[in-house]
Amino acid sequence: MSSKTALVMRATGSQGRATIKHLLNTGWKVHALVSDASSDRAMSVKTLGDNITLYQGTWKDPASIEAAVKECQALFLVQLPSFTDDSEKQEARTVMAIAKTAGVQHVVFPTSLPLNKPNVREEFNGSPAAQAVLNKGEVEEIVKASGLTWTLIRPGFFSTNFLPPLIYWMFPDFKDRKFVNSYGPDCVLPLVDPDDIGAFIAAAVNDPNKFASQIVTAVSENKRVDDILKDLEKAYGYPIDVVYRTPEETEAVKSNPFAASQVSLIGLDKWVNWDEVKSWGVPLTTFTQFLEKHKDDFVSYVLAFEEQAPVPTG
Repeated sequence: MSSKTALVMRATGSQGRATIKHLLNTGWKVHALVSDASSDRAMSVKTLGDNITLYQGTWKDPASIEAAVKECQALFLVQLPSFTDDSEKQEARTVMAIAKTAGVQHVVFPTSLPLNKPNVREEFNGSPAAQAVLNKGEVEEIVKASGLTWTLIRPGFFSTNFLPPLIYWMFPDFKDRKFVNSYGPDCVLPLVDPDDIGAFIAAAVNDPNKFASQIVTAVSENKRVDDILKDLEKAYGYPIDVVYRTPEETEAVKSNPFAASQVSLIGLDKWVNWDEVKSWGVPLTTFTQFLEKHKDDFVSYVLAFEEQAPVPTG
């Protein structure tokens, strides 16, 4: 294909890096927007391939967005969730206006899978995770109203959340080899390898006629929590003590955004239409394949973590 240029925002994140890789593999040039172009994370983006130009800035400095989006035909708008304010909406309005003025033709925005639920607003009423999810819905409407060709990607639960160092943050008790959660053993999680998200995004900008004005569910595999834990035990090489909170225990920690997020994922697999997911023609990565692909990454993290904070014995 003829070379085109895309702006990838928050290029150092898992979605940004995956998108860059797949865009480069399909002939695109990439403008990678980072908050600090001198950081190790930003420098590592440059190693993903040729035809990458780093730009430093954020939406709070509109001139930096104007410079980064110049001569771009596509925009990958990725945002950090906000639990406290409407900064996501402010960012979207600013960036979309700049992109339209610059002549961008296609914007792809990854949002949140719970938005597949028709009663999502009622279900999240009072939840600590509400703003992070519902803000994404508000930004979806801003993107739709932008006047640009748009595609919305609603990804599942990132498989990378089960790898170090993220797993120690998402599930703090894992440092003691305990997996304390509110899912329940028969809960089915809609998992997605962030690399697959990048593949969906590249597919969208490479075939805008097919993906224009589409809301795409990006899930790699639906997998029971107890089966996920079995795979993790094999991957980490040691038994994991699984603790499922009772309804009363979950109620007691409902103000914790991580626990609230776990509750929000229960039953979400029912809102994944697999015929639709497969119809996009994007190869999907199973959780087992994901763990195999990352075995060297997480083994090095585990060794480093256990040297610093050895797991108690006896």
